[in-house]
Amino acid sequence: MKLNVNGAEFEVDDAAAASPLLWVLRDVLGLRGTKYGCGIGSCAACTVLIDGRNTKACQTPAERATGKAITTVEGASGPVVDAVREAWYRGNVVQCGYCQPGQTLAAAALLESDRSPDEATITRWMNGNLCRCGTYPRIREAIGNAAEALAEGRTPNRLDTADPAPEVQPLTPEELADPVHPYVRIHPDGTVVAYSNQIEMGQGAHTGLATIVAEELDADMASVRVVNAANGASAKGDVYATPAGGGFIQLSGASTSTQGYWERYRLAAAQARARLVAAAAETWQVPAEEVEVEAGTVSHPSGMRAGFGELATRAEQLEVPHDVRPKDPDRYTLIGREGRLRVDSPGKILGTTQFTIDVALPGLLTAVVLHPPKFGAVPTSVDCSAALAERGVTAVIPIEEGVAVVGDTFDAAQRGLRALRVDWDEANAEQRSVEELLAFHRHQLESGKDAVVAREDGDVESALAKAAHVVDAVYELPYLAHAPMEPNNAVCRMGEDGVLEVWAGTEGPEYTRISASAAAGIDKDQVRVHVPHAGGSFGLHSSAGHDPTSEAVQVARALDWKYPVKLQSPREEELKSGRYRAMAVHRVRAGSDDKGHVTAFHQHIAAQPTSVNLPFVADVLFTDGVDFMTTSGAVDPPYGLPNFKLETTNVETGVPVMVWRSVGNSHTEFARESAIDELALAAGHDPVEFRRGLLADNPRTLRALELAAERSGWGSPLPEERARGVACSSFLSASAQVTEVSLDSRNRVHIERITFVLDCGITVNPDLIRAQVEGGLIYGLSAAAWGEMVLGEGGEIVTQNFDRYPIMRMQSVPRIDVVLIDSEEPPTGVGEVSVPTAAPALTNAIAALTGTRIRRLPVSKTIRVS
Repeated sequence: MKLNVNGAEFEVDDAAAASPLLWVLRDVLGLRGTKYGCGIGSCAACTVLIDGRNTKACQTPAERATGKAITTVEGASGPVVDAVREAWYRGNVVQCGYCQPGQTLAAAALLESDRSPDEATITRWMNGNLCRCGTYPRIREAIGNAAEALAEGRTPNRLDTADPAPEVQPLTPEELADPVHPYVRIHPDGTVVAYSNQIEMGQGAHTGLATIVAEELDADMASVRVVNAANGASAKGDVYATPAGGGFIQLSGASTSTQGYWERYRLAAAQARARLVAAAAETWQVPAEEVEVEAGTVSHPSGMRAGFGELATRAEQLEVPHDVRPKDPDRYTLIGREGRLRVDSPGKILGTTQFTIDVALPGLLTAVVLHPPKFGAVPTSVDCSAALAERGVTAVIPIEEGVAVVGDTFDAAQRGLRALRVDWDEANAEQRSVEELLAFHRHQLESGKDAVVAREDGDVESALAKAAHVVDAVYELPYLAHAPMEPNNAVCRMGEDGVLEVWAGTEGPEYTRISASAAAGIDKDQVRVHVPHAGGSFGLHSSAGHDPTSEAVQVARALDWKYPVKLQSPREEELKSGRYRAMAVHRVRAGSDDKGHVTAFHQHIAAQPTSVNLPFVADVLFTDGVDFMTTSGAVDPPYGLPNFKLETTNVETGVPVMVWRSVGNSHTEFARESAIDELALAAGHDPVEFRRGLLADNPRTLRALELAAERSGWGSPLPEERARGVACSSFLSASAQVTEVSLDSRNRVHIERITFVLDCGITVNPDLIRAQVEGGLIYGLSAAAWGEMVLGEGGEIVTQNFDRYPIMRMQSVPRIDVVLIDSEEPPTGVGEVSVPTAAPALTNAIAALTGTRIRRLPVSKTIRVS
């Protein structure tokens, strides 16, 4: 069989004729820019061009492409492609980037067929391409900009990927002890390499770090490269431990990237700059105070000049001068300024960025795992004869949580998995449906027998008894999947030196080391972790066991370490392995006096604890029966609430749960903001005015609320069949949101506009902050409108792919206005900040529009969302 790919002819074994073109491109031809997202044609991450038409490669047998011109992201070229890529780059479209090769090819196909598409055409054409990071508004704008450039005849600049990221080598004891070397290194060619303790998952951490380092070094930002760092443990601790997380473990989460960078990397870069100055002063025999640094060049008024690279070797040998301090903010030329473009986007747009799925090693085998149909079931018998008869299948291996099928390629392993016959023992499995589990949560909450008081101020019961207006409501939230675009995976290889190497897009390299060492039966010091870019995460890659790393290592160990192994989860198996956002039921009783002042607030939560699944932090975050990750947002509300009580009941189920984007705030703030709205209306008060009175002691959130009301036109007349809802938060940063909705002739709700105001302190990269807010809103709205992981009768896992777990697509995306408040306070969190208010602002707007108060999510259970 011959395939014409990117203008070249390839001979492919006829046995692969029926295989999806995606896997022939990736595993046979080694073209890994085309990505796997779902395997059922629902996400279009696998988009290629066939005779110029955007086509889903996962749904196209290779034989159907014979005699046609196949173009992958690696081979795409021409003025239209260049215009699209430049628009993507200039528009800061990319976040995790995993879906972007498919997005750009689809956009190029559109513009080849229609050079001036209107917004409706763009939306219709691109609606099949999913993006879990929520880049839709920027994609739509970028296509418009590319069309405009083509219409005007402008020649776009060809986007060239930067030099490959430097290989991250283990640090020597001397380097570990140095204040600068673990974080910033300057190469002889003048390249500045920043070693990021925060893993890039799409949140823009690398660009934020590059901006900080370039600012403090006075470097040319184009010379800065950022790589994911790991393996920084020493006798004095881990040099890459996250300062914002307590400084005892390297972990990317809770939107702490910029907070963690702010002090450490500003100082390290300032110290590196001081070393360069000292090296120049020594070389030129001049006073250090006369040496100047600008845009990567060191100079002296006498005319002597040198690039960073010329001084780098000597500079690294010098002691750090005493009393080095970072710049004062009034000297910033990069931080807080518009115009910074993402440092990681060129490779992601061009398809050259390496994700875990793209790791290729000599002799690599691919394994997929058949997980049980119910949580906790175990195999009793395995008939592997049909699986082993499949071409390319090399082994079938029972592992801790299922049965692994190993093959030469993913396609072979997946065919083997489909042929596998397994009988399961369900005696200890979770056999309740989601409706039964929800009823169990309600019962646990209503009984109150296991309730633990997390916080208590004043006398709630007495205040409620005296209240003029009382709300008593129960709010219910389902299990939710993380569903990043790159399905869960890991790679491992045992070296001849006894060091086990692991590749994983992990949020916590130390957690990956724990998982790998336990599965391998070796000491943690014998594990080296490599961290490729992650194709999204949203909390999924936070585990320290029972994960793809553990599964990959179990398979490699069973094969006597003879082969490197890539464990690649099919989408169905990822969703069957759980690690969901916990189901939660809240009861809120709140009261106010006859003047509308809140006098009592009692919130009781029933949910499965999450913190207990996280090594190191569990003992800190789960104390005295209270799980901080369950109560976050409820225990620390933005409002001044007299006579306040928070109780929590820890529910036990067989469903594996894990942190989810914005953690507990994703459900606690839905309950709180819904109840506050209900109480305001019961007391006859405007919801914004009601909240304003509660924020007297929280000026930053109050300012956000006032700006959100002003910019959204709160209180101004709206057309019929339109209404607005509001929500406030102090999660990570101070914010407020107003959502405007409409109702169409078919009684469907459409989200028209969102105004989101944020005070996150100093804005290092304002446009990246806006991108994160936009993405967080779309992520949160997707879950609020349709998100639910369903266990059916007997506990069977029903939801297994995007066909049963709807994700917001371009057609549903509203206009989003992000307003950033100027501040000189230290930076605070952004990546998760807009998720918690997405649901309550929406449901509050729906209540204002229809009179229907939605207390159970997703919204689609009550009213259709278009």
